[in-house]
Amino acid sequence: MSDREVARRVFAREFNDSNLQQGESIDRSPNFIVTPVGVICNRVFIVGVMTEVENIGGEGQTMHRARIADPTGVFTVYAGEYQPSAAVFLSTVKTPAYVAVVGKARVFNPEKDTYYMSIRPEEINLVDEYVRNRWVYHTALFTLQSLRNMERALESGLKGAELERYMRPFTIDSAGIARAMDHYPLAPDRMDVYRRMVMDALATITDAAPPQETAGDGMALAIIEDLIMRLDRGDGVSYEALLEASQKLGYDEETVEKTLNSLMDGGRCYEPRIGILKLI
Repeated sequence: MSDREVARRVFAREFNDSNLQQGESIDRSPNFIVTPVGVICNRVFIVGVMTEVENIGGEGQTMHRARIADPTGVFTVYAGEYQPSAAVFLSTVKTPAYVAVVGKARVFNPEKDTYYMSIRPEEINLVDEYVRNRWVYHTALFTLQSLRNMERALESGLKGAELERYMRPFTIDSAGIARAMDHYPLAPDRMDVYRRMVMDALATITDAAPPQETAGDGMALAIIEDLIMRLDRGDGVSYEALLEASQKLGYDEETVEKTLNSLMDGGRCYEPRIGILKLI
């Protein structure tokens, strides 16, 4: 038996903005979705609030459609006779409810320029708000890293196979980034839209940070690390510039100092010169 593809984390907005498919659904070969920031998904892992379940099967047929909301949008999940345990779950669950889903990403293209994204669940379970918040937190970190990789690719000026080779040392999604850049209308301002999406998602959560951190500290780590990356034009970013940008987002100097210490202690940031900061 072949190994199953790793289930990728993705926010609903990025997932629903996707329409690039690769692979063939024959001979058990996997079908992949490539998101606008180059993440290659065969299977996805999502957590959110199930707000609605509808039985859309005809006479003698089983097919349930569910809507699962995260802070950025809504996933559509379908379960029928080929997903019997998920179908039973959907037929009995009381909404609203926090749920975690692992399933196959699907894109339906009924006519030109019309795409509908959905998930066929392999596993679905009830969870609580803490699990949902943790998912948002870690999905935000993953998405920020994907955005950094895409921006690195945009700045390189490369395309196709040459870009894929260039990105291999940085990410397992090098092929996805190359394909996304050829397919989607990408630009730095589009990346800013997704970055704002991540920040808005982080702002909705509480009690979600790693052990021995407060939720606020966890959010600050993600946001300030992202600011260092964005402000660095190759020689690092000055502490003063980082502080100014952080204060515009509502972080005081004490929080910035504490966060920088955590990033340095964790080996994610260093000072090549006094007062200059770079990510590792």
